[in-house]
Amino acid sequence: MSKIWSKEETLWSFALYGTAVGAGTLFLPIQLGSAGAIVLFITALVAWPLTYWPHKALSQFILSANIAPGAGITGAVNHYYGKKIGSLITGLYFLAFFVVVLIYAVAITNSLAEQLSRHVPITSQVRALLSLGVVLVLNLIFLMGRHVTIKVMGFLVFPLIACFLFLSIYLMGSWQPAYLTSQMQLTPHTFHQIWISIPVMVFAFSHTPIISTFCYRSAGEIRRAGHG
Repeated sequence: MSKIWSKEETLWSFALYGTAVGAGTLFLPIQLGSAGAIVLFITALVAWPLTYWPHKALSQFILSANIAPGAGITGAVNHYYGKKIGSLITGLYFLAFFVVVLIYAVAITNSLAEQLSRHVPITSQVRALLSLGVVLVLNLIFLMGRHVTIKVMGFLVFPLIACFLFLSIYLMGSWQPAYLTSQMQLTPHTFHQIWISIPVMVFAFSHTPIISTFCYRSAGEIRRAGHG
């Protein structure tokens, strides 16, 4: 009889959290914090359906395709739409996440450059080498395989969660409850803020890059349980 929850599930939980925590930390608080309390509450209400149902549909799309194990979304779109349309969709999929990789690479480079500038002068040459090093390290982790990638992501998430928890508790003394009630009016500007906040929220809660790998792993577990 298999365990309900194992170490593998724990690592996957943190890995899935890690795929979205970056954008959720870097961009979402700034956008929602400046938009006001009512925008925060309304966006929080629509966050769950806009996160859960698309990810569930994408998982079912991949799992229901008659493809080889590990083929992922590329094999699924080729199975359903043919090679030509599948290649087009795969290309668009690549472009979408290539932009995300650039955003994260720039954010990581800026953070490292800011820290290093306190100790050594950061010239354009040093910054170029730093950017190249960030991209090489990220790609090296991915090239080392699925298990190493999941373990690295899970390991990085632990200090992030501890840091967020510490800051949340530490800043409780600086909370301003009045802000929660002073910006609760629905105005045309409020609807505009909600409209421009939804894309940031979707981006911040997107686990799409790892869904294919997650589906492949889950399907393998189900097959092994069925044979057992």
